[in-house]
Parts: sequence; C-alpha cells; structure tokens
Amino acid sequence: MRGQVLKADSVEGLGLILGDDGVRYNFSQAQVRDNNRLVQGHVVDFVGMGNEARDIYLLEATGQPSTQPVPPQPVSQGYAGAAPYAQPMAVKSDGIWTYFLRCLSSSYFKFNGRARRQEYWGYILFSILALILAFVVDTILTLSIFGVDDSEGYFLPLFTALWILYTIIPGIAVTVRRFHDQDLSGWMYLLNLIPYVGGLIVFVFMLIDSRAEPNVHGPSPKYGIRGTVDTFA
Repeated sequence: MRGQVLKADSVEGLGLILGDDGVRYNFSQAQVRDNNRLVQGHVVDFVGMGNEARDIYLLEATGQPSTQPVPPQPVSQGYAGAAPYAQPMAVKSDGIWTYFLRCLSSSYFKFNGRARRQEYWGYILFSILALILAFVVDTILTLSIFGVDDSEGYFLPLFTALWILYTIIPGIAVTVRRFHDQDLSGWMYLLNLIPYVGGLIVFVFMLIDSRAEPNVHGPSPKYGIRGTVDTFA
C-alpha cells in the first residue's frame, strides 16, 4: 500500500502515515528499510498491520523536515466557479488478483474507504470464475452420487451455495466502497432493489472512473494522495 508521511519525530523515531485507504498508521523508524529516515511529505510503500505500518520503503523524498502541523487536505465540493481539476497520473495498481484476495480477507467487512474500478471488477471477475468452478464440482459430485442415468432432475448445489453465501458480504462491501470512490453514499447500493432497472443503474455507476480528488471517505485509491495538488488551481 502507498501512503504519505504526515508526521515524523526524528528524536523518538515515531511517526504517522496516511495510507491510500484513508487510514492513519503509526510507524517507528525501525520499520523503515534501506536506512532511510522519513520526514513529513515523503511518499512511501508499506504493509498495514492493524493500525501500524510495517516494511516501509521510501518511494519519493519530496518532503522537508517540519514541526508545523499538517494542513487538512482540501475536499472538492463541486461548487460553481471552481477551477477545472488537473487530472494526476494514476498510481500503480496492486493487480486484480490481489484486490480479489483482499476483498475476501482484510476487506471482508470493510464498508468504509474507497475502491477503484480494478478492485471492484477484479473481485467480480474471479467471483464469477470461482462460482463456475463450484458449479462444475457440484455437477461432478451429483453425478458421482446418483449416477449418470439417475441424476436427471437432481442437483446438489453444495459448493455453489456455500460460495454464494460467502461472497454476499464482501460483494456488498466492495460495491459500497466503489460508490464512495465517486463521492456518493454507500446507501445507493439499495438501487439494486428497484425492479428491472436497479441492477443496471448500479452497473453503470460501477463503470465510472475514480474521482481524483480526496473526499470524506479518504484519498483516491487510483490517483493517490497527490490528487489534491491542483484541485483549486
């Protein structure tokens, strides 16, 4: 995960990193690799363990030592008269397989924060592939129990049902985070309840690109913390 150093105490060797997921992580200098010393503003890559940052690598040494508090990042309100937003470069993706595994593990119950399109569609893709695999396994299981001649009209959806039940919560969670990524309420997931067209409406929203500017749900998972540079320029 990427993040930016918000605070670094050179005396105690402790500090604070704001991750791309919008969560603040504590760190100690002992976790910084390659003998680098972090200061406010440095862009880093790290592994989040609870509320702590581990295995920290310095990516960009753009910051300067400072004792001043970090000013709050501006949040675009989309009001009339605001200057056009300068689209920054997208940060490197973690890969759709990694996103899929994360949705089923550390982000299983995560309804806060934001999710970029790759995370959502990576989860959908591998969920469907796993569902097909579960269906094939159940078909083979049904044939092995009832036999080829006697299996007509019978189907044991054991693994299929288990997979569907297991993916209900992370599926809702990643959709909610995808709405957050567009600065929308996660309650828009309830659009799925509208007969006939609800699912189509949600599908269209899931195709929309990430907003580059940070919002109340955190920094952009696609464009990173530096998406704030030209927000009001």
